[in-house]
Amino acid sequence: MSADDLSPAVLSPSSVLAAAAAVAAEDEERAGVAMFLAVGPVQAAAEQAGGASADDARLGAEVAAVWEVLAAADPEVTAQDALAVLADLRLRPSPAPVPAVAPARLAAWRPAGTAVPPRAERDAEAVAVADALAGGRLLRVVNFHDTPVSRRAELAAEFAWYAERFDPVSAADVHAFLDTGRWGSDRPGLVPAFYDGFASAARVAVPLCEEFGFTGWFYPPTEFLDVPADGQRAFAERHDYGVLDADPGGRLAMTWDELADLATRHEVCGHTATHAPSAAVASAAEVEREVLAPLARLREVTGRTPASWAWLGGTPHDPARPGDRAVAGAGVRLVTSNAALQRLG
Repeated sequence: MSADDLSPAVLSPSSVLAAAAAVAAEDEERAGVAMFLAVGPVQAAAEQAGGASADDARLGAEVAAVWEVLAAADPEVTAQDALAVLADLRLRPSPAPVPAVAPARLAAWRPAGTAVPPRAERDAEAVAVADALAGGRLLRVVNFHDTPVSRRAELAAEFAWYAERFDPVSAADVHAFLDTGRWGSDRPGLVPAFYDGFASAARVAVPLCEEFGFTGWFYPPTEFLDVPADGQRAFAERHDYGVLDADPGGRLAMTWDELADLATRHEVCGHTATHAPSAAVASAAEVEREVLAPLARLREVTGRTPASWAWLGGTPHDPARPGDRAVAGAGVRLVTSNAALQRLG
């Protein structure tokens, strides 16, 4: 299906480009950024079982159409951008506001040293994610960072909207789906994900997850939790954390005790030691610091291997990179990227 085949009242090229401009201009550290993620690979029996619906088929067709529009508008977009735009239109209580001045680019930010793949690879990825969504192999995710108490009422309203429509998803639910092709609920599942280990995640996001019945997935960079409170703001600035809390005092990072507590009810995932991109983790020393030591510390504190792993910038798993090989070798079973939740092995 091409973009021109879609009803203008439903998903026109102009509405796609307006949503793309809104997503590109939005402060993703401030917003709850909705995403559709392809999930896989599934077992052969699960593929045959099939769990796709008419809504899934529509989403697959729509993301393919969104990709056509975006790829013609910006030569550097990836499937991630198409998924983010579709999620803005289909998965948020209130879509991002369209900016008065269109941003210079529609492609999402990429970490330094992370090249844009060739167009043929990006086209193939777009086809793969469209097929996954059409086949029901998708997960709805909303990504958060700092969630300060000043935003609690706003976040509660957002969580209430999601709770009316979606059910929680644990790592065990994901693995069950990959094995059987079926989710354990008649309603779609949704994952609220919280990045960067902020104290606000433990003190605001966790209670909201529990009030509205969601399983949170938490991705703390481990060294942040070890920094003394009076050095955490400087650490956050050095490592590209988006800090929203205006209070200059107190801890920015959650404590290890808070992480251990939330791990009894939610999913804890790896996100390096400092907030590192995959491309920056090349030497044995960097692999030890950014992958192996964080995984060991998270196991020590939570009693289990982290449910998933994510790099800064959400780059996909690449076994050619030393850091990615170390993640797989350490027994982490899932990798979260900007376009997929992938099971390793």
